[in-house]
Amino acid sequence: MAKIEKSIEINAPPEKIWPMLQWERLPEWHTEFKKIEVTSKDKYKVGSTVHEVIEVGGTEREMDAEITEFTENEKVAWRTTGGAFTASGTFALSPTEAGTKVSQTMDYELPYSVFGKLIDKLRVHKAIDESYEVALKKLKDMIEK
Repeated sequence: MAKIEKSIEINAPPEKIWPMLQWERLPEWHTEFKKIEVTSKDKYKVGSTVHEVIEVGGTEREMDAEITEFTENEKVAWRTTGGAFTASGTFALSPTEAGTKVSQTMDYELPYSVFGKLIDKLRVHKAIDESYEVALKKLKDMIEK
């Protein structure tokens, strides 16, 4: 599996940042998310599910995901349950002296052959890594304004 890890410090308390990490708010600052539809009755608890349309490296993909861990104002973890690839990830908030450290991680595996895995390392991984960095900077700008 490939792993992406990014973090940024935002000059705001976790309570101000947390609402931006909710499913339907992700497309506002995380541009790889094109559409997110909550598919469960409950939106924000373990077991809640969504259908996502994402664009990575110029290719649009769809997937389904569910929340696997949820602690308000601290952490939300998720995993895919169907779609174009297998992945799991987290958003975590940690208080700092200047505000909050926001961390985003994702472990993923694309359904590629050996040649495809090389393409992933050269193209897809780089695109995801860059999109996470851009997204966190955009989130910081939105929160700190």
